[in-house]
Amino acid sequence: MNSSKQSPSPDTAPPKKGQGDRAIHKKMATALSRNTSKKAHPDSGKTQKLAENLRSSGIHPTQQRLRVFQTLIESKGHLSAEEIYGLVRSKTPRIGLATIYRTLHALKEKGLVEEHRFNDEFSRYEASPAKHHDHLICIECGKVVEFDQPVIEQLQAAAAKENHFTIVSHRLEIYGICDSCQRLKK
Repeated sequence: MNSSKQSPSPDTAPPKKGQGDRAIHKKMATALSRNTSKKAHPDSGKTQKLAENLRSSGIHPTQQRLRVFQTLIESKGHLSAEEIYGLVRSKTPRIGLATIYRTLHALKEKGLVEEHRFNDEFSRYEASPAKHHDHLICIECGKVVEFDQPVIEQLQAAAAKENHFTIVSHRLEIYGICDSCQRLKK
């Protein structure tokens, strides 16, 4: 009977005293990455850019944070936390609503996401745009239209200069009734 013991490989060896769960998860992730196909995922370049964007802002890019951030970037609208949760959960079923809220808070704190409270009771989120824009909001259906009007920006700059202000940020929201709702009322 052969009683020689095989020494465990570095990836499967038990963690040394004090390493704990973090070391175990790191070793499992390393082993999994070695066993995965070498074929790159079509979104891997995009995901790497998102991860780098989070890292450079001081946010550790977990899979859940990346999914939330990617969902906001790919969205053309202004989403509530619950809508983001539904979209992210379809791809990452084990995510919780609390994680969505914590991630949104972190992204907002770092300036990667903007929070808006339009004519309703709850917040809506959008990825921080490359270029500033303002909003037209329908009070009937809630439709939000983004617009950029250089004349408004010039007038704000002139008002700030005239009153010795330095503009840090501003938000313009115009409430009214959209064309579709006006037609429905007629």
